[in-house]
Amino acid sequence: MNAGPKPDLMIAAASPLPVHLDSRELFRSGNEVVIVHKGEEYRLRITRNEKLILTK
Repeated sequence: MNAGPKPDLMIAAASPLPVHLDSRELFRSGNEVVIVHKGEEYRLRITRNEKLILTK
């Protein structure tokens, strides 16, 4: 008798692997990108120390 999918398979199906983007692709030649999420704008920028900061 089949009791259905195993719990670990259900988690895997509900959690797809994250998308990997190289920051050089994302920023191109700039140091800031605007991300729109649910109608709100967020700014992702590269600092002088080469760190990333996300602000609303």
